[in-house]
This record gives sequence, structure tokens and C-alpha cells, in this order.
Amino acid sequence: MSILKVKDLKKDSILKGVSFEIKEGEMIAIMGPSGSGKSTLLYNVSGMDQASSGEVYLGATEIAGLGEDDKAHIRLRRMGFVFQMMNMLSDLNIIDNIAFPAVHSDKKNQKAYYERAKLLMDKMNIGDLAQRSIKEVSGGQLQRACICRSMILKPEIIFADEPTGALNRAAAAEVMDAFMEINRDGTTIMMVTHDAGVAGMCERILYLLDGEIRGELALGKYKEAEGREREQRTMKWLSAMGW
Repeated sequence: MSILKVKDLKKDSILKGVSFEIKEGEMIAIMGPSGSGKSTLLYNVSGMDQASSGEVYLGATEIAGLGEDDKAHIRLRRMGFVFQMMNMLSDLNIIDNIAFPAVHSDKKNQKAYYERAKLLMDKMNIGDLAQRSIKEVSGGQLQRACICRSMILKPEIIFADEPTGALNRAAAAEVMDAFMEINRDGTTIMMVTHDAGVAGMCERILYLLDGEIRGELALGKYKEAEGREREQRTMKWLSAMGW
């Protein structure tokens, strides 16, 4: 069953009629050269930007034509976001940052949200960092905290834009382990990345060029033993696509 359907999505001269679907529980990567429209696609699919035309369905809800207040509600309640720039509030500690979107929108249930934040942090192996400042943790730890924040309201889908782009290889591996964990639990993920190793961990890759989807690579569910083989297959495919 599809959780996200995109039909003939256009944005100015950047996106030129993009159509695709994502199934529930799927983890897909969007790849393409700089300027191909990857981030623009993510922003327009998630309702953070207004498409020129086309349709975007999250489940049965068509979101492209909604007003800004309705879109904001859907982004808060049904979507999660993880970006390359981690955008944590410097005057809050880690757990306060994670709980903030939920507590800010529903102060009556803040105790429950903090309990969920603790559970998420434990799951991401950062449970001992709850009271730390964002300046007292590593980049990989901070990005895992961002993943926790994206999950605080149990979203149907996570949108991630270059989530490992600012990290070294070891930290990126930790962050991808975290994404794999939440995906195994059933959360759908759409991820923009330039990293073939990261993309190779996804179930499917869409290749965007000049605002159009020019190719698709189906890899199936990730198995750690196949990691290197999947990365090599991805790189070979990207080469054939003109990467």
C-alpha cells in the first residue's frame, strides 16, 4: 500500500512533471547531480514549499492544494524531518530539544512526550546524553538526537535531506544505523543523498536529472552482509546514469 503518491509535480522551471510512489515502510533515496532538483522535490513533496502544479497524496490526503495552516499541521503531526544542518536550539539541552516540537504543540501531555523522548534516545544509544548541551556532543550523536526529535510525534514518514552530509564516515554509519532501526520498526523514509553508500542501504533509488526522474534502481531490503556489494552496484548504476 502506498503512503505517498506524487503525480506530475512541477515547480517553476526546476521540477518538470515528477511522478512516483512510496510504499508504507519503504526507505528510498533520491540522488542526482547538484542542481538537479533533489532538495526542491523534498520541500515540495512535504509541503514546505508550494508546487506550481501537480498532486501529492499522503495516504488519502491531498496536501499540495491545502492552505498553509493545514500543511503545517500535517508536517507537525504526520511527518518528521532530518536535515544536514541540525537546527537544534542552543539554549536547550538534548532531551528538551527532542521533546520541544511535541511539548510546544501540546503542553498538557508533556510528561508522556518526555517519556517517549527517553525511550527514543535509549533506542538510538544516546540515552546518557539527555542533559548535555548541544555543544557537548559529537556530530553523529547530535544527528541521532535530531532523528529522535523527528520521531517524537510518531510520524508516518520521515523526510531527510543530506542527513550524513556534514559527518565523517564513522558518524555517518552511526546515523544510518539509526535510520535503519526506525525503518525496521515500520517508519517510511524518503532521503536525499549524494552518498552511494548511504543510498545503497535504501530499498530503492530514484535518479533525478534536470528536474525529471531518469532512472530507478530496486535493491530490496537491506542486509548488512550485502553492504559492500550494494554500494558497488549503486556506484555502477550511477555511472551508467552519467553520475
